[in-house]
Amino acid sequence: MNPQAALSEIFGFERFRPGQAEAVAAAVADRDALVVMPTGAGKSVCYQLPALMRPDLTVVVSPLVSLMHDQVEALRRVAPGRVELVNAQRSGVANRDSLARAIAGEARLLYVAPERFAVPRFIDALGRASIGLFVVDEAHCISQWGHDFRPDYFSLAEVARRLRARATLALTATATPRVADDIARRLALRDPLRVTTGFDRPNLSFAVAACRTAGEKHRRLVAALSEPGSLPAIVYAGTRDMCERLARGLAGTLGVEVLAYHAGLERGARARVQERFMAGEAPVIVATNAFGMGIDKADVRTVCHAAVPGSLEAYYQEAGRAGRDGRPARCLLFSEPRDKGLQVFFIQRARLADEAFGQAAERLRWAGMDGAYDLPLAELAVAAGRGGEEETVRAIIGHLARAGAIAPAPSPPDRAAGRLTGALDGRTLALCRASAHEAERARWAQYRAIWDYVERAGCRRGALLSYFGDRAAPAPAVPCCDVCAPELRAGLAAPSHLAEGPRAPAPRDLDAAIVEVVSRATPPVGRTRAVEILRGGRSKLIAEHAYHRLDAYGSFADLRSEDVLGRVDQLLAIGTLRSTGGRFPKLRTA
Repeated sequence: MNPQAALSEIFGFERFRPGQAEAVAAAVADRDALVVMPTGAGKSVCYQLPALMRPDLTVVVSPLVSLMHDQVEALRRVAPGRVELVNAQRSGVANRDSLARAIAGEARLLYVAPERFAVPRFIDALGRASIGLFVVDEAHCISQWGHDFRPDYFSLAEVARRLRARATLALTATATPRVADDIARRLALRDPLRVTTGFDRPNLSFAVAACRTAGEKHRRLVAALSEPGSLPAIVYAGTRDMCERLARGLAGTLGVEVLAYHAGLERGARARVQERFMAGEAPVIVATNAFGMGIDKADVRTVCHAAVPGSLEAYYQEAGRAGRDGRPARCLLFSEPRDKGLQVFFIQRARLADEAFGQAAERLRWAGMDGAYDLPLAELAVAAGRGGEEETVRAIIGHLARAGAIAPAPSPPDRAAGRLTGALDGRTLALCRASAHEAERARWAQYRAIWDYVERAGCRRGALLSYFGDRAAPAPAVPCCDVCAPELRAGLAAPSHLAEGPRAPAPRDLDAAIVEVVSRATPPVGRTRAVEILRGGRSKLIAEHAYHRLDAYGSFADLRSEDVLGRVDQLLAIGTLRSTGGRFPKLRTA
């Protein structure tokens, strides 16, 4: 069987889909290319087929260990001995054997996790191979304007150069035109061929259900997943706690096995959960975005979002898990008023003080020797005044790199490594501040875009296509969306006989809890009432207005009133909250 026939058998391709022929031709002809295709359109064929046709080695960089494993196992069935992988989940002996086979020319395709390039001797060893294609999968991770930024991707252009790769092929499913431009620039693509197919998924229906409370959301979720033909299903939750709670609640009301998946689980447990869901042993999985890009289960009939994601990029990436077999599937988003307030809170909390860049740069300078640095990310977070906020510190690293002050190197997820490349002077710090302001504007733009999608009165499919720069008219093969096809709303009704599901445990992040109380309390509350709710007060007004039903009620009973009130006032001072003023002022989220 020839490689093309073999891959067709594995992935179900009888012919190339639009854009794939161009991408494959570029890869075979040693031309840089940037491929943007929606989830499920078959991006992997664009490098797998050329890799098996070429006489040299194709290196695929991917952050998705589970997807690496799935693709390697599938390819080994039809091309035994031609595919290898190197990642942290394998033994040192197995990784060394795989690398040796790639260097010797026995393998044609080598999957590598990006942090492997943090080891100089690995790059030196791999450099002895004849490398044709250097493939960067999930390439949006290199863009600070994308939805899954990873600083260690910044170094991949230099890695490709050191490996003397003949061409670089970048692939992603969720890139706006701006992000695509950033990818091409960051990877130093040389006059790349740009392949952008339509973003439409004609077999997917889209719907949004606006819920007043968490209880209503639970009932609507159960109703949607109880519809005939709605399983298998993925339910995306916003947090680990929400993931666990939803899994327990849905299991109790749906009457089927429901699994929970999030990054807080031990690695082996996560693998077992994924394997059981992929094998069809459990029809529903509730997951955080840790379950996102690397999942390739073709028969998912429903993808639900139990909280509004932070961007349309993240939403479309996760919704795209549905209907990869081409059959009809649904993408359902359940919104709640507090989602908006919490998103505003997190955007504002990520705002960087001017001094953060100087503090971080100074710590990198002291950590370095001959201009190089390598230190725990948590240590850098403390130095920058953002202890416990490692994601924010990754952003700081990105801004310093964009300003030309540092060159990040691949490193484990919990470390920062690289070298100092420029002066840490006033001009550099000014560039950092400008970059941070631009990043915040981008987050606000993403916030506006996702809420325009949630609250719009027009076609939701059209909104998605427009956002990603696809000017084609929507052409659904199924009912389009709940706006164009109101019958889709019928399955989202919330039967009153269903239980409301388990109540959320009290959040332990005081700032988030304050914002949650302010955004959800009806009628609105002032400073002292918010404190009373958080400390579990028992006044008549608490019972009269059912404030005791709020998830955050009593969650900070162990704190003094003046401490909680002091934090409320600090949130007012920095603009996270605002006051209505007047004789009886109430709190609002900014």
